[in-house]
Amino acid sequence: MVEGKIKEFLAKIFSSIGETATISSGKRYGGYYINVEHLEDPGIFIGRSGNVLRSLQYILNVYAHKLDRNFPVIILDINGYKAKQYEILKTIALNAALKAKRLREPVELKPMSSAARRIIHMTLKNYPNIWTHSIGKEPRRRVVVDLKK
Repeated sequence: MVEGKIKEFLAKIFSSIGETATISSGKRYGGYYINVEHLEDPGIFIGRSGNVLRSLQYILNVYAHKLDRNFPVIILDINGYKAKQYEILKTIALNAALKAKRLREPVELKPMSSAARRIIHMTLKNYPNIWTHSIGKEPRRRVVVDLKK
């Protein structure tokens, strides 16, 4: 019921600006994942570094949690942009873990958003003999991948 209202709300947003979008959804990535496809210019809805996409996701989450306070967090995606980013971050995390094991020293990743850091931490959470932590202050906060001592 809530899922249908959320998809309807999102469809209205896109139709009000002349877009006919295909919306698919389901539980994924630890939340309620919604992917919007078949947009004329998907880049407009993603924005620079995903800023527009994050804003749309925020609006959708506010709406969903007004309908049901216990609804899972909504992860909004456009043409699988976030899914691709997620896979890239997982690869970065695993490569950093292998490098830390090979060099036997900490590997410091480049600064990234809190959402990206979370994906790195979650990917390596159960990786044998590896632990992660974040250092620095925003916007230069980054993940360090190290061997467990």
